[in-house]
Amino acid sequence: MRPFFGVVVALLVALLPTAPVRAQQEQANAERIRELERELERIRTELEALKAQQQAAPTPPPQAAPTPSPPKEPARWPLRFGASVTFRYDSTEVEDQTDLFQDENEINGFRTRIRLLVDYNLDGAAGAGLRLSTGEDPNPASPFIRLGDVFVSKSFNLDQAFILTRPLKFFGEPYDVLKPVENLSLTFGKMPLPFWRGDRGTWRSEIIWDDDINPEGALLKFPIPTGLPFLKLENTFGYFIVSEVTDVRFAGLTNDTYLLANQFKLQVDPVTLAMAVYDYNNLNAGLRAPSFVPGQGAFLSPGTSALLMRPGLQATNNRINFGPGAEGFVEEDFTILNLTGQAYLPIPPRWVDPVGFALLEPFVAGDWVKNTSVDRDDEGYGLTVGLRGAGKRFLDGLFNVWFTYRDVDADATIATFADSDLGAGTAYRGYELGVNYRILPDLMIVFSYLNFEGFPRKDNGVERWFVDLVWTY
Repeated sequence: MRPFFGVVVALLVALLPTAPVRAQQEQANAERIRELERELERIRTELEALKAQQQAAPTPPPQAAPTPSPPKEPARWPLRFGASVTFRYDSTEVEDQTDLFQDENEINGFRTRIRLLVDYNLDGAAGAGLRLSTGEDPNPASPFIRLGDVFVSKSFNLDQAFILTRPLKFFGEPYDVLKPVENLSLTFGKMPLPFWRGDRGTWRSEIIWDDDINPEGALLKFPIPTGLPFLKLENTFGYFIVSEVTDVRFAGLTNDTYLLANQFKLQVDPVTLAMAVYDYNNLNAGLRAPSFVPGQGAFLSPGTSALLMRPGLQATNNRINFGPGAEGFVEEDFTILNLTGQAYLPIPPRWVDPVGFALLEPFVAGDWVKNTSVDRDDEGYGLTVGLRGAGKRFLDGLFNVWFTYRDVDADATIATFADSDLGAGTAYRGYELGVNYRILPDLMIVFSYLNFEGFPRKDNGVERWFVDLVWTY
């Protein structure tokens, strides 16, 4: 019994000192928990106050990402060089060659046309151009020269030499009131043909102007503001020097021949209309006729025709004989009215893609011309239907096909500057079928067939066909 009692006493003695310590630890832990709860409550109170503050303050707009600066375009060399070489086979059959007033270059055989170009462009505000070409002498509408002349060198002539300026662009950004006409331009010199003659594919109207004519003078071209995005108006006015005759004794008529021209164009895609007036003055300059005036004297030297009636030019206008070797126009001045229209139909890609084409665009164009200064042989008209396109599964280059019919009276326009291929001037009726295909970006093949009844009374049958290979750079 004593040993058991001793063990119990020992345990009680061991437990007595630890009870106060445990109570103190529990009290300390409870105090620590209360402090942590107070700290958590304080943090919760601060968070709620901060949220309330943020909700009361306006939300700042999001910061936009900085717009990246566009890459700078490399500086462009203001000079551009170009060249064009055309190799042609020309076949011409004429029923009565004595009647058709063509030069010797219109005989069967091989021909070539070579052109070299350099132009300058100063940010669209100013520019200049210079071009050399074979041919065009004496016929300004015929740049092709004969091959097969004992391998002699080919001569070049000054084909274009002009200066172009857009004066409103020199002042930087124009005022809002000038913005619609900032492309107003002035051109001086021997310039590319400036009048609108159609713009579908490679086809251009040549009832009045052959493609190779480059007039000389001054030109003002300006857009007319409309405020409508679908409507475009433009006016082109020019003064051109046709010929100057030295004013000396016995030189004949020495007044200068000049042309005043104005064309107004209206465009509402897919339709474009243009009306032009061409006013030629002093057409008989250079005419000199033998004369005898009793009591005053006589001038018996051989006569000369007006400059625009002399050999080498397309002289198919009506004429009056003023004496041996002296021929002139029926009127000194011609005022010619020309109306031109064009419409095209862009076919949606989803329609042409299944049949193997990337582009198909049929078009139709018409011309009417009237000389208001003469009483007969004073009208002409032309009608063209065509198709421009590009293949996809086959013939993947660009191509153009067109058919043109014309009936042009002798004095409907000035023959010197009219189409040198179909009609070779005026006084003809007939048609042209043309096809071209761009084999490579800088190489094109062209086939043309022409059949018409020509000068002098639309009764001289002419059949022509050309095959051209054209390289451009």
